[in-house]
Amino acid sequence: MNKKIVGVALIAMLSACSGDGASGDGDVTLRMLAWGNGPAELQGEREILDVFEEENPGIKVELSNVPWENYNERLTTMSAGRNQPDVFWMIDAAAMTNYANQGMLLELDEMIEEAGITEDEYLPGAWDIGTWDGEQYALPRDLISHHIAYNKDMFDAAGHPYPESDWTWDDFLEAAQATTIEENGRITQFGVAGMIWEEMIVQNGGASFSEDGSTVLIDSPESVEAIEFMRDLIHEYRVAPLATEAEGLGNMFLANRAAMSYGGPWHWVQYESEGEFEWDIVEVPAGKAGNKAQLLGLPIGIGSQTEHPEEAWKLLEFLTYGKGQSIQADIVGAYPAVLREADTFTQGQYVPDNVDVVQKTMEENTVLLSMFPDKPAASSLIQPVIDQIMDEERQLDANEGLAGVADRIREEFEMK
Repeated sequence: MNKKIVGVALIAMLSACSGDGASGDGDVTLRMLAWGNGPAELQGEREILDVFEEENPGIKVELSNVPWENYNERLTTMSAGRNQPDVFWMIDAAAMTNYANQGMLLELDEMIEEAGITEDEYLPGAWDIGTWDGEQYALPRDLISHHIAYNKDMFDAAGHPYPESDWTWDDFLEAAQATTIEENGRITQFGVAGMIWEEMIVQNGGASFSEDGSTVLIDSPESVEAIEFMRDLIHEYRVAPLATEAEGLGNMFLANRAAMSYGGPWHWVQYESEGEFEWDIVEVPAGKAGNKAQLLGLPIGIGSQTEHPEEAWKLLEFLTYGKGQSIQADIVGAYPAVLREADTFTQGQYVPDNVDVVQKTMEENTVLLSMFPDKPAASSLIQPVIDQIMDEERQLDANEGLAGVADRIREEFEMK
């Protein structure tokens, strides 16, 4: 039977019994699941939900949290035990495809059409992070990409100019060398820390997998070259820390031990309130593909087991399209998914001087990564190999290591 027909039938059936499960005062209580390490960490999210409740009398939202590292496992277990939340966050688009493939999500196309919501109202690529097998199972609450944060005081002390837009890997290396300090045979300040290999392969035109998940690309020349460059920053140029040098220091940029770091808006509050230095941001440096960055998004969906599909849709629409989009940038620093609210992000209370670089990246330079149900399992095989390539003692050859893991993935997951 067509999945859309099943979804419509499910909505009709559940709408008929939507009064079940209401609280004693006649309100409907929706259960919403997010990741976090406690209520304090989700205080901003609670404030957004309070606004929803004010504007939707009769609907209450109970917000629960699970730590990031346990999130997928807990959500899957809850669904298997028929204890699924009504509305929930998803780690990423790949997780969304896995949930949709398992029947954990309500299909949204009919509700989206009735609400008059269209793809062209969202940022490029935003719509796609909620799409699987031609149907919509989630909508994006927020989108963002990584950038480079830099310590202006360290650049001033080194007499080196601040990074500028359209800079390249050569410029990046030059800046990292200029801001690395060695004293008595020991590096006391690194030029860069917090590197992200997934970002570096994107900058060079590489990828782990093709967008549809049919082909392994982690051993492509572009991907291998990017991993080799990252390894050289650590071992040859000595501008980035070994794992043993970074151990126990947490965020080395925030600790004033690195002049540059990959980061995102979720770091800005700490930089501003805890960092004892002047800082700003710039787009990621360009490899062969340009100043490209991964499109990171927060898909939110409705659980297929919900007894309150109409109310759950009101909440989802509020968060991903309605007023929630208008207020989230100021409350939690989240970049709106809808185009009409893009400017609100630049007016947040913790934004750096060069905040416009984020908008430029989001509108011009993001890359949508692959999304397929087996991606989490297939990707988990790659990280240990990357670790061996970067390891101080092992220093596995990048060509050899990536070719080996690529062949293993092809065999285990029947990919090209």
